Amino acid sequence: MIHQPEIWEIILTYIPRGCWVSLRKVYQIVERHGSLDAEDFNPQSPISDIPKWKRNVRNVLRYRKGTRKIQWDGDAKYLLP
Repeated sequence: MIHQPEIWEIILTYIPRGCWVSLRKVYQIVERHGSLDAEDFNPQSPISDIPKWKRNVRNVLRYRKGTRKIQWDGDAKYLLP
C-alpha cells in the first residue's frame, strides 16, 4: 500500500510549481508514478467505491495545506509555491 510520505514525494517531484493543478491531475500523477498495489484499490469505506489511495492523496493535500507547503483554491485546485 502506498504511504503518505511517498505520495508527498511524488507530488513534490511531478507537480509543476507555480501553477494551479486540479485534484484530478494530482490523482493521475500519483497513479502513474506511485507504487499502488491491490490494497490501494480497495474501497475507502463500506459505503464508497472510491479507492483508498485517493483518500490518502486527499489526506496528504489537506495536511500539507495546513502546514502551508501547498495552497488550495477552495475548489479542488492546488498550487506548489
